[in-house]
Amino acid sequence: MGKRLFWFVVGVGLAAIIILKGKEYYERFTPKGVADQISKTQEGVTSWLGDFFDTMSQAMAERETELREATGLDG
Repeated sequence: MGKRLFWFVVGVGLAAIIILKGKEYYERFTPKGVADQISKTQEGVTSWLGDFFDTMSQAMAERETELREATGLDG
């Protein structure tokens, strides 16, 4: 009787996990879910590119200053 109860509880737990994960996957692959994922990815990429170009332009300006000082172009 104890083994049966144990396996029944394990089965109920697995069924609950499968149902919850299945619901997540179902919502993720609906048109609205796909659009949300694309939107999140687009926001992440936009943010990353903005940070990249800000860092790059700052580094370019610093390097230009170093080179101007080293070559004496600033007078």
